Amino acid sequence: METKFTEQQSLAVINEMIDRARNNIQKGNANSLIFHGYTVALVAIANFILVNTLPDELAAKSFNLWWLMIFSNIIDYFIKRKTDRSKIVRTQIDGIISYIWKGFIISISILLIVLFAMAIFNPYKVEYNWIFFALITPLIMIMMAIAEFGMAKACRYKPFYLGAICFWAGALLCVLSYIILRRGDLQFLILAACMIVGFVIPGHILNKKAKQNV
Repeated sequence: METKFTEQQSLAVINEMIDRARNNIQKGNANSLIFHGYTVALVAIANFILVNTLPDELAAKSFNLWWLMIFSNIIDYFIKRKTDRSKIVRTQIDGIISYIWKGFIISISILLIVLFAMAIFNPYKVEYNWIFFALITPLIMIMMAIAEFGMAKACRYKPFYLGAICFWAGALLCVLSYIILRRGDLQFLILAACMIVGFVIPGHILNKKAKQNV
């Protein structure tokens, strides 16, 4: 015998799924957000310092700092394993959020491959290669904003909306820093600030709410 849901019952089920998904983020991903936020911010600030203190030849190689993100992802894997997920009941919204970030990682990987390939095999003047590298940070921030906005919409969590707006604004500021100030190094400080606002602060808020709900 089929069970027919009324409109109110359907909304109640959806709201329950959203609340559970938000609670799952509190239990499962808040520490990951905080870790990635601090890690990217610190690497970005270190890159800014090296660019402005090292000789030009060495400063140009300071981007190699970003290889540290490979190790940070390995550490994050163990952080997630340490989290007690046995008490988490998965919902369809959790699956959507997971696919959003998987799509983000795939998109970032393809973006980097495309930009580096275009710079290496650029048939035009080599001095224009800086344009391809200048696009990396603002484009990554735009994709971060899209991913966080999707997650905010899925779990109706306002700090994620604010984080998405911050990343969009940061991408615009990166471009303006090139156009108005003629400086590319400021993008690292902008990225660091956006990671704190978009990842670290929402992560700490989630952890605080998780403790209050215990």
